[in-house]
Amino acid sequence: MTTDARRVIVVGSGIAGLYAALAAAERSGPADEPAVTLLTKDRLRDSNTWYAQGGIAAVTPDSAATGDSVASHVADTLAAGAHAGDPAAVELLCRDAWEHVERVVAAGADFDRGPDGFALGLEGAHTHARILHHGGDATGAGIASALIRACRAAEADGRLRIREGAFVTDLLQHDDGAVAGVRLLPSGAGETADELAGDAVVLATGGIGRIFEFTTNPAGATGDGAALADRAGARLADVEFVQFHPTLLDAAAVRAVAGEGPAPTLMISEAVRGEGAVLLDGNGRRFMPGIDPRAELAPRDVVARAIHAARRATGAVHLDARHLERERGAGFLARRFPGIYAGLGAVGLDPARETIPVAEAQHYWMGGIATDTSGRTSLPGLYAVGEVACTGVHGANRLASNSLLEGLVFSWRAVDAILAGPGRPAGATTVSRHGSDRASASRRVSALADVSTAGLGARLRRLAARDLAVVRDGRGLRAAAVATANIAAEAERRLGSQPASRETHELANGALIAHRIACAALDRERSLGAHFRSDARTGAARTTDTRDETEEAHAPEHFAAARH
Repeated sequence: MTTDARRVIVVGSGIAGLYAALAAAERSGPADEPAVTLLTKDRLRDSNTWYAQGGIAAVTPDSAATGDSVASHVADTLAAGAHAGDPAAVELLCRDAWEHVERVVAAGADFDRGPDGFALGLEGAHTHARILHHGGDATGAGIASALIRACRAAEADGRLRIREGAFVTDLLQHDDGAVAGVRLLPSGAGETADELAGDAVVLATGGIGRIFEFTTNPAGATGDGAALADRAGARLADVEFVQFHPTLLDAAAVRAVAGEGPAPTLMISEAVRGEGAVLLDGNGRRFMPGIDPRAELAPRDVVARAIHAARRATGAVHLDARHLERERGAGFLARRFPGIYAGLGAVGLDPARETIPVAEAQHYWMGGIATDTSGRTSLPGLYAVGEVACTGVHGANRLASNSLLEGLVFSWRAVDAILAGPGRPAGATTVSRHGSDRASASRRVSALADVSTAGLGARLRRLAARDLAVVRDGRGLRAAAVATANIAAEAERRLGSQPASRETHELANGALIAHRIACAALDRERSLGAHFRSDARTGAARTTDTRDETEEAHAPEHFAAARH
């Protein structure tokens, strides 16, 4: 089967977008114009994938021979997700893992090896060492580099069109709501918006980290894809489940010691704890064994909340890996974690001799655009894969190193579904679904009109760090629901009243998704996984759909009225 009659647009260049574009391009037939287009708002390498340290989880033939199994991987994934995941989706994820690892190896990726095969790491909430890694702690960059090279080769072969610096501002839709393509931000002053038609649009835009003040995510993670889908009428799910990584380098602590310049954003991979590093509170006491029997290798939500509490109680938390150097020999940390070791060295820290100040920070979004296990959303023609999608595999808390795997397994399945699906009848009317809403919003008077776009972005990040954080309560969530709605409405007003900038579009996207998170978190009164309410009530767990009618009660009238 070829894609000659199926024009596919992939938006995003992390592992999910690259793999989807490559999978579709490889099955394209020869044509005058490539049937597959890959769009990314920055460079191909500018993604969360590139910065992924730990690895990719998979049961390999070697690990299966030593007692690991797909059933064990499934059980670990469901348990880490607080048993809120979809068992069928998790089964697919774990069952198909090795097949896709082999495919990325065939595409040019490689993984670290030991004398007996792959060098497999252990991370939190895994019962077996099953984490494949590249370059010690550069797995994401290793996989992304291989996929980028493969995509460039497909481009040179005429099977794929790649456009970098292409920021998608709207989904185009047929008059019946089916997605028909995308609109792009004009490339320069005086330029008009570019529109691309497609039979299928695959959103692979990644995460939402830049909504928060403290995050492991790079600058481009502003919730764009989820906001595009939401405005077009697609269903979102489980948006309140936001994962916080336990061990980001505590920049404030580094600055207090160094006394100069901002410290870099540096995540200390969970694999460091997998090798045996331990957490110490501000009094030098190891605290995790008293909180969970798995200690430092408990699920991320447990460890992040414990660090949050310890920092509040004792002023600091440090990761101690010094004993690893003594036990494994001089130079072990530099060999096993070269990127982290170099990053710490850049700010004057030697983990072989000193403890590492750490703090919890936003890391991953379990929620997103609701999809089935083939990437289909509630809108015909629209697919979502990777972090922007909510397949149900992560439940209420993602198991470490399942994210890169999810990007592979479900991107491949989405392409299968696209190529098998029926084409669109020619001549259907194409319309933009919300341009009139923005024009109407531009005529409203806003109390935030005098605040700069940068100032609104900073305000959004501060309130998310305070009220949508690792510990939440009803009072903060109610305040956040109102404040995020007001910021989103002001951003929409600006998009309708002045030449649109990327900064304003990103603000509108981030504020919309922050509002959805606040409302869903307010509605879920029971703590579950990464969603922790300090004022929690007891009650049955449920999966949330952010297009619930109950959400309207949390939105100011001028914002709620603009929704579809």
